Amino acid sequence: MARDSIFQIITISAILLGPILALWAQRILDGLREKQKRKTAIFRDLLTSRATPISVQHVQALNMIELEFYPRKRKKNTRVIDAWRTYAEHLNHTASQDQAQVIAWDNRRQELLNDLLYEMAQSLKYDFEKVMIKRDSYYPRGLTRMENEQDALRQAALKVFTGESPLPVRVWEPPAQPPPAAPPPAANQ
Repeated sequence: MARDSIFQIITISAILLGPILALWAQRILDGLREKQKRKTAIFRDLLTSRATPISVQHVQALNMIELEFYPRKRKKNTRVIDAWRTYAEHLNHTASQDQAQVIAWDNRRQELLNDLLYEMAQSLKYDFEKVMIKRDSYYPRGLTRMENEQDALRQAALKVFTGESPLPVRVWEPPAQPPPAAPPPAANQ
């Protein structure tokens, strides 16, 4: 009899606790999937904007790294965080005005960004090589020209608005218009 009552208690417990444990497990799995999606989104944003490091998308993704990849219990993402901090340290040191130093600074920036993207790829289980990350980027010259033109316009407008440069104004008169043509003679009927 005691054996039957133990079996009944176990059966009733399984019936009651089974759905609760299943929901709990599902929530944990959903949370893990969501965290992985956020990390992947950051990686995707950085990878797709690596040719435009001053774009809003790129900067926002960089600022999310510390939050989403922060190593919690298992120290899983320490290499990503270390690569990010090294990159951020470099970004926060401004380059001088000397053209050779600016080029050297930018080359180092690109190298550190590639290291960061590689570590993120490894953390997310992507089988990317550093060479692929470095070379497989596309940014058309037309977009570069357009960005340079927009920057030149912004700089010129700033000079006018801050009083550094005057706004040239000249009176313009449209060319004289020829007198309107006479209406065609009426046809005789």
